[in-house]
Amino acid sequence: MDFTQHLSFLKLQEPQLRLLIDLIEEFIVVKDGAGKWILTNKKVIESYRLAGVCYQGKTDVELAELIPEMGDKFIRNHATDELAWEKGSSLKMEKSLVDQNGVENTWEVIKTPVFDGEGQRSHLIIVSRNITDRKKSEQLLHASERKFRVITEKMKDIILLVDSAGSIQYVSPSFKRILGFDSCPLKGESLFTFLHKLDAKQMQERLDRVVEKRHVDYKFEFRLIDAASQYRWFEANGSCVRGDDGELDYIILASREISERKEYEHRLEEMAYQDYLTKIPNRRSLMKNLPRLISESEQTNKILALAFLDLDFFKQINDTYGHEIGDKLLALYVRRIEKNLRLTDSIARVGGDEFVITIEGLNSKEEAEKIISRLCESLKEPWAIDENHVLKTSSSMGVALYPNDGSTIETLLNMADTALYEAKKNGRGQYQFYSESALV
Repeated sequence: MDFTQHLSFLKLQEPQLRLLIDLIEEFIVVKDGAGKWILTNKKVIESYRLAGVCYQGKTDVELAELIPEMGDKFIRNHATDELAWEKGSSLKMEKSLVDQNGVENTWEVIKTPVFDGEGQRSHLIIVSRNITDRKKSEQLLHASERKFRVITEKMKDIILLVDSAGSIQYVSPSFKRILGFDSCPLKGESLFTFLHKLDAKQMQERLDRVVEKRHVDYKFEFRLIDAASQYRWFEANGSCVRGDDGELDYIILASREISERKEYEHRLEEMAYQDYLTKIPNRRSLMKNLPRLISESEQTNKILALAFLDLDFFKQINDTYGHEIGDKLLALYVRRIEKNLRLTDSIARVGGDEFVITIEGLNSKEEAEKIISRLCESLKEPWAIDENHVLKTSSSMGVALYPNDGSTIETLLNMADTALYEAKKNGRGQYQFYSESALV
């Protein structure tokens, strides 16, 4: 039966058929084997903006051009029609559609292909049922199940339900057990009351991110204070639960204590940035801190002194007395240097007997020279290693100033190293400031 025959048949039955299908609240659509619309009901006409449009005999692709605001819906219809034809039997799916009042509804769609006696495409019958209320009920049930499942499964953790501002809606009894309190926080009390002040800003940002991005199991870390006024580290999985209107009901924070792990990580970090023998910062730590020191010097318009120094004749001491004595000498060397520096100054070990001192907040080269001179003299005093070993040696130093001598870390280190070479060449046991004129 061609399209003209379809129309002739429908015209004979139209009054009764139209009355019947227009009373149905579901979507009813009949298309021919080529995808041309043959019949539909009032509900579809209203929802797809077909009033006043001669839709009969048109394909979804053609209707997409006639009604651009519904174009993506018609194109998707065409694509899923083809899936039903390819399957050869009823295809069930879901789709969302905004009605004439601007309300988004969810529809369950069943597309049933009909083939003629020769196996050719004949008709496609499409029936869609509004399941919006059912979907909302399912979502509420799922949210409720998830809420209580998290609570029951993670009672060894601390479960917090908070709003986007951190106001507590619920807290599990494990809160008082783990943190040692006599009772749990009351509903409406702020989570930030128990939070470390350094974590407050980050906590708010992450709560906002969970809400905005709708993250599920978004992980972050923070510190909570316990009954002994000690802060304990926790890692939380954050997810949000929304109501029927899509608005946030609460954020779930399933929080597990990680204090031991954080302590272990802290020890590993200390090892990575600390010299194992002298317990002072190492080269990695120095290179990490120098950009900050240079930036602060620039902002405050102060001078930063960077001094390279080492122990004179350290190799001979090691060869003569052994590495154990050499290690003890290095430890004493560091302690004496620290006693002669200000609290704001620092020392780092960058090699065997090579060290770098940073002296910040200086007003002049003379101020730096006063500190360096006093230090150099103190390092000439004898070294009482133990009852049997009292050694005599000194230390040579090379000094570069920021910004006087250079503006980059590499330049300053090179200049201080060059100045150290000059100090050694001039007889050791002395210091040398980098100076172009003096090094020519």
